[in-house]
Amino acid sequence: MFKQLLFAAALVLSSASARAGIVTGTVVNSLGQPVVNANLDADYSSGGGTPTVNNDATNALGQFTTTITPDGICDITINPPLGMAPYPLIVKDVVVVGTVNLGTLVLPDAVMLTGTVSNYLNQPVAGLNIDVLDAAGNLENTKNDVTDVFGNFSIAVLKGVNTLQLDPSGLLPQCAPRELNLNLAVDTALGTVGLAQGFTLSATVHRTNGTAVANVDVDVMSSATGVKLYTPGDNSNATGLVDVVVPAGTYDLEFCPPFADHLLTTVQTGTVVTTTTNLGIVTLPAGVVLSGTVQAFNGLKYSGVDVDVFQASNGAEIPLCADNTASNGTYQVIIPTGTFHVKFTPPGCLALGSQQVNNVVVSTNKLQNGTLPSASSGTVVGAGTVGTGGFVPTIAGVCTPRIGNAQFGVQIANARGGANAFLSFTPNVLAATQIVGSMSTLSMKPLLRIQLGGSPGVAGAGSGTFSVPIADKPALVGLTLKARAFVIDPAGFNHRAWSPYLHATIVL
Repeated sequence: MFKQLLFAAALVLSSASARAGIVTGTVVNSLGQPVVNANLDADYSSGGGTPTVNNDATNALGQFTTTITPDGICDITINPPLGMAPYPLIVKDVVVVGTVNLGTLVLPDAVMLTGTVSNYLNQPVAGLNIDVLDAAGNLENTKNDVTDVFGNFSIAVLKGVNTLQLDPSGLLPQCAPRELNLNLAVDTALGTVGLAQGFTLSATVHRTNGTAVANVDVDVMSSATGVKLYTPGDNSNATGLVDVVVPAGTYDLEFCPPFADHLLTTVQTGTVVTTTTNLGIVTLPAGVVLSGTVQAFNGLKYSGVDVDVFQASNGAEIPLCADNTASNGTYQVIIPTGTFHVKFTPPGCLALGSQQVNNVVVSTNKLQNGTLPSASSGTVVGAGTVGTGGFVPTIAGVCTPRIGNAQFGVQIANARGGANAFLSFTPNVLAATQIVGSMSTLSMKPLLRIQLGGSPGVAGAGSGTFSVPIADKPALVGLTLKARAFVIDPAGFNHRAWSPYLHATIVL
């Protein structure tokens, strides 16, 4: 409605014939320096096509005076010159009537990412589409994102965490798509990125009555690692057919039907692919809706609370899709009938514990709400010892010591800058080890090491965080994690400066 009103205003101000509008402004980078030869593109915000754009480049001062014909409401994209690191900027819903000054436009920081894509025959892959996702999983506005005849690419991407997706769909010889997780701070050359030989893996999805199920999302995971493969085009069509391209390997497949169909998520494990493989008909049984609202002990509601459902009889987990709460705390999943344990687990760094509701009987659509208890990241106990400058290292918990929480950590600060720090704790909560004995009989172990940040040797400048992922072991619940750190410090007794203890109760 807002865009329609804007467009109506634009029409009132413009003549019935095609009339030009002008946009002006200055383009700079994050340092305030003018960006020369930046290119401007425009599209109508309502999706009504693309206007004619003239004088669409910035001058030596980064300035532009660009004509758009016909005028209207436009989304204007400012693209940096080819091979230049600043990231494109989109200015949405600009009412282009008469002359509009956009002011100074700052292009976001970016880095140049280059590389060469080759296939399993060591040949360059030309015409391959490249997508880049930011840390939130949103598609970046990447320009020149297709490999050239030599398989080369050179693209500007945002600094930080990115996911690079290489999609060779439709190219021969058939290669498997590939995904790379990157954390970029500077211009980066990936060198040669190889694609494995790809094999078509297909299935046809039906209901129990034999009718096809469309729009079933099929996820393919490595049976060995659980890592999800990048498989573009992995939804079933109107006939229920879905096909993806994967490298040779052994995979688990998860079939996630649209919620409105009220069909059960189905998992097939141990599928071996060494050639073109057809799984035949995969049948999705009907299920019932389990829904509700999850809130914290204080009534607040959060998105991202994970909902898990287990068979009460044997603890087997029921496969679910889209099983996290929305921003208002609500969830809805499809499950079979029976008796279940329902577990609600908050995101790792909320100061909340999980809740498990046992023996929930489900015979039809079921409402099951949840309440998450409070939880603490830990309490500081005792005193530490002094180091450089008379500073005593501090200790604190990071996130919640909840079983299965890989985000839990222990932070050290107020220490000698750049020094080595060591952490010991009991019981041994790390996921890769076994819990043996009781708290009272375990020594302080294991010993973890990190190098603290901060200017080397500067008193109080050192800080860092030890990663202490909590094993998903119910036997840990209720135990007190006792942790203490020492910092290598020539000014400390025996060249060590000790922190106080951290006591953190492990919760569900």
